[in-house]
Amino acid sequence: MSLVYVGFVPHPAILIPDVARGEEKACQKTVDAFTKLAQEIVKMNVKTVLIVSPHAPLTRRGMTLLSGDRLTGSLWRFGAGHIRFDYETDKNIMEAIKEKIADIKETEVELDHGVMVPLYFLRQAGWEGKLVVLGMPLENAEEYGKKVGLILNDSSERCALVASGDLSHRLKEDGPYGLHPSGPKFDSLIVKGLKKDTTLIRTIPSDLLEEAGQCGYYSLLFALGAREGSIKVFSYEGPFGVGYLVAEIYRSSPIAGFARECLTYHLTAQAFDKLVIPGDPLLKERKSCFVTLKKDGQLRGCIGTVQPVRENLASEIKHNAIAAGTQDPRFWPVEAKELPLITFSVDVLGDLEKINSYEELDPQKYGVVVRRGGRVGLLLPHLEGVNTVEEQVRIAKQKAGIAPHEEVEMWRFEVERFFE
Repeated sequence: MSLVYVGFVPHPAILIPDVARGEEKACQKTVDAFTKLAQEIVKMNVKTVLIVSPHAPLTRRGMTLLSGDRLTGSLWRFGAGHIRFDYETDKNIMEAIKEKIADIKETEVELDHGVMVPLYFLRQAGWEGKLVVLGMPLENAEEYGKKVGLILNDSSERCALVASGDLSHRLKEDGPYGLHPSGPKFDSLIVKGLKKDTTLIRTIPSDLLEEAGQCGYYSLLFALGAREGSIKVFSYEGPFGVGYLVAEIYRSSPIAGFARECLTYHLTAQAFDKLVIPGDPLLKERKSCFVTLKKDGQLRGCIGTVQPVRENLASEIKHNAIAAGTQDPRFWPVEAKELPLITFSVDVLGDLEKINSYEELDPQKYGVVVRRGGRVGLLLPHLEGVNTVEEQVRIAKQKAGIAPHEEVEMWRFEVERFFE
C-alpha cells in the first residue's frame, strides 16, 4: 500500500525559532515530538505529502483543493518572510481526487500557516518531495478521509497524510479566547480517545466542540478515516492556552506486508524459496505472534501462539498467516481472489506476566491469558468493543470453554502491533 504514514500535528508559528525568538522553549515537548514525526516520514521514504489544513479556504460542503503546478507560501505574517517554501504538486494524485470526489472545489491561494508549519519541520528533517493540500472538510470529515486514503493507497509513490490542527484555544484565562471548562474537557477526551478508544472522539457532542474553541477536530477525523493503526501520542501540552497535540495515527510496516506475502504465496502455489524476508531485525528474534485478517473491517481470520514455537518471528508469521487464512474454524478458507480486499496485521507478543487480580489488567494496554487445567484462552489488547476488564476476561474464558463463574489463573502481556 502506498499510504505509508498518517500523522496529526499542531500549527502554531511560535514553534519556529525565527518567529518565537526563544518563546518556543515553552513548548519544547511539542517541538521535539514534531521533529520526531517529521523524521519518521523521512525514514518511510515518502515521496508525496498531502496536508489537510483548517486555514486553507473552506467550504461548508465538500473540500477545497489548492491547484497549480507548484504551491508556494511564506511566514511573512509572522515576521519571518524569509521562510518561504515552493513545492511541486503531485498532479496524478490531484487528478485522482478531482475525478473520484465529486464535490471538490479548486482554489489558487498561497500556503497558510496550517501548511507552512508542518512543511518547516519536514524541511528541517530533510524531506523533499511533491505536495498536495486540501482544505479541511466541515462535514463528513471521516468519510472524506476514507476516500482520500483509498486514493493515496492507489498511488504509485509512497505517500504520507498530515492532518494539521490545534485543539482547544480556551485552556487558560490569558489564552487567546480565555478559559472555558469545555476547553480542557475537549482536549482530555481527544487524548484519551487516541490512547484508548477512538469512539470517544467520534461521539463528542457539537456543543462541546463549539465551546472548546478548537480548529483541528475535523482534520483529526479526516486522518482517522484515511487509515487508523496503532496510534501513538507523541506529545500534548497547552502552555499558551491552546492545545498542541502531535500523534502518529498510522504507520505501515513491512512485517505485516510479509504476512500478506506468506498467505499469497501459499494460495497461489508459489515456491517459498523465492519469498523475500524483510530486513527488520525483529524478524530474527524468537517471538510469538498473532496474525489477523480483516475484510471490510470485519474479522476474516486470526491465528497465533502464546509462546514461540518456531526458530524465529519470520517463521511464526509465515505459519500463522497461512493458518489464519486457511485453518481458522470460524471461517471458510480465504480464496486468492479475496486477498486485495483483506488487510493484515501482526501482533508480536511480549513476555507473559503472572497476575493475581483484575486490578492488574487494562484491556487497552494488556492482553490476557486465562487457564484452568488444560483449557487456555487468550485475548489481545486494544480490541474494538472490549472496554472493561470484565469483558476481556469473560471473552478469554469463553474462547477456552471455561464457564464465567470458574476460577482461573491469569497472565498479562503487551503487544507491538504492525499494520500494512
